[in-house]
Amino acid sequence: MLQESLRLQGSPISYPLNVSTLPTKGRTVIVQPDEAACEKLADEMDVLAVDGLRAAVTVSRWQRDGVRLSGPLKVIIRQACVVTLEPMESEIETEIDALFVPDNSKLTRKTSDQGANAMLIDPESDDAPETFTPPELDIGAVVHEFLALAIDPYPRSVQADEAVLGSKNPVTDDNPDEDKPNPFAILATLKNDGTNKG
Repeated sequence: MLQESLRLQGSPISYPLNVSTLPTKGRTVIVQPDEAACEKLADEMDVLAVDGLRAAVTVSRWQRDGVRLSGPLKVIIRQACVVTLEPMESEIETEIDALFVPDNSKLTRKTSDQGANAMLIDPESDDAPETFTPPELDIGAVVHEFLALAIDPYPRSVQADEAVLGSKNPVTDDNPDEDKPNPFAILATLKNDGTNKG
C-alpha cells in the first residue's frame, strides 16, 4: 500500500528516526511541517495548498524487530473543483496504521518460505508489513503517503453538484414514467369492454 519511492527519494516532510533505540513504551513523533515544507508538499501532490498539517505518530516495537506506526493525521487541503475549477477546501482526518520489518529480518525470510505474509499479518492492521533498511525509518515520508491516499482525486464543490442538479428536467429526469400509460388502467378498460360485449 505504501510507496517505497517516497522513503528512498525523500519527502518534503522527511523525518528520519533511528528506531533501533526505541524505548519499551515506544515514542511519539509530532510531524508538523512549516509553511515552506507545506508548499513543497502541495506541489508534490498537485493541490493548491496544504495547511495546518499535524500528525502525532506513535512509533513502537512490533514482534521481535518490527516497528508499528499509529496515530491521527489532520490537515486542511485546498484543491480545484474538477467541474468548475474553483478552489475548494476540505478538512482531512485519518488514522495512520502501518507495520514495518527490517529488510534483513528473519520474519521476512519466513514469509518468503511459507507463502505471502504467513506470519506477518496483524489482525488489527489492514495491510501486511513492509520492509525498511535499518536503523532509520522515515516517519515523515509515511505521513506523506497516508495523506496522499486520503486526498480525494476528483474533488467536487457544492456549487458543482447544484449546477448538475439544476440542469435536470423535473419531468423527464425525476419522473421518467409520468407520461407513460398506467398498465392497470389499460386492464380495467379491456375488462369493461369485455363486459359490455357480453
